[in-house]
Amino acid sequence: MSNKPTLYYALFSPPARACMITAKLIGLDLDLKFVDFSQKEHLSEEFLKLNPQHQIPVFVDSDGEVYIDSHAIICFMVGKYGKDDKLYPKDLKTRAHVDHRLHYENGVLFQVIKDIVARNIYGGEGDFNPKTIILCENAYSFLEAFLKKGKYVVGDEMTVADVSINTTLVTLNLLLPVSAEKYPLTVAWMERMKSLPDYDEVNVKGAEALCTRIKGVMSATREAAAGK
Repeated sequence: MSNKPTLYYALFSPPARACMITAKLIGLDLDLKFVDFSQKEHLSEEFLKLNPQHQIPVFVDSDGEVYIDSHAIICFMVGKYGKDDKLYPKDLKTRAHVDHRLHYENGVLFQVIKDIVARNIYGGEGDFNPKTIILCENAYSFLEAFLKKGKYVVGDEMTVADVSINTTLVTLNLLLPVSAEKYPLTVAWMERMKSLPDYDEVNVKGAEALCTRIKGVMSATREAAAGK
């Protein structure tokens, strides 16, 4: 068995990128295993034994224990391997706020991407649906409100919630750009988050891959509808 924890990933996945970046922040060396969705590796018998939900990321710790869901994984990684608790504070009040922001990422912000994928990749819609845009604007406005209390999404210290939200927002921003006029605090925060390790080669590269896929399908849908 490898002494290093293993992360099953694909760069297009914001949650997988959150795990990769968190590991870098705490100096955790991972054995990265790429999951090729184009070859349906996420549906293989081997992978389904790890995660019956057939999603990435999946984290296999050095003792063989399997963890799924990026939010659970990044909190576990910091708790076990972090040199301190700054990224996921042990103080209960602060942790409750960090947990809330993680739930916001999963239940509000990431749902915009899921809505786009459902409508524009699998649903045959060639343009962004007005309902998607409303969902997105709501998500952006909530984040702007969180940032009124500090430089980061919980006060003035970066936590795993910032990492999780950022990997999703970098992706969404390529599809439905964050308005600097409407959301100046969010745009400033996005600039601060560019200091994350491997920001361009992991975060931006992965976001661009997903964006290219979505826009490509949307373009093909419009061309087909026009009878070209």
